[in-house]
Amino acid sequence: MKNLQTLSIAALFLAFAALACSFSPTGIGSLKTSTDKAGENETIIFKVGDTIHAHAPLVNNSEKVTVKFSLVPEEVKGLTKGESIKEGEVSQIVDGGGEAILTLRTGKNFPVGTYKINADMVNEAGEIKDSKSVNVTVARASE
Repeated sequence: MKNLQTLSIAALFLAFAALACSFSPTGIGSLKTSTDKAGENETIIFKVGDTIHAHAPLVNNSEKVTVKFSLVPEEVKGLTKGESIKEGEVSQIVDGGGEAILTLRTGKNFPVGTYKINADMVNEAGEIKDSKSVNVTVARASE
């Protein structure tokens, strides 16, 4: 009888766990930026010459998707607000779980200002399943 109770409790626990997983949406968990590829030095402020790493971890994803990154000026002298910068457009295919990472080097002539980094999760049918964005600032090294 005790084994039956233990088995019933275990089955109930597994049922609740399965329900919790089924209600969690598929998508991008968060979009964070860092100065290192491992994502340990998280920041939204970069200096000209730094490398920007944008991390888009996928959650509850079991299919092949493409994560499309774009870099868009928000307040940058000489650039049109909202117009994607070609060098900042990167796509990565992720099969199932995992993380897509944008690596963007800012050279010595990179325009200073505020940018938006967008990450769109697109399925094989071309539908956008989720989107996240983060604003970053690129400043002169002496600022």
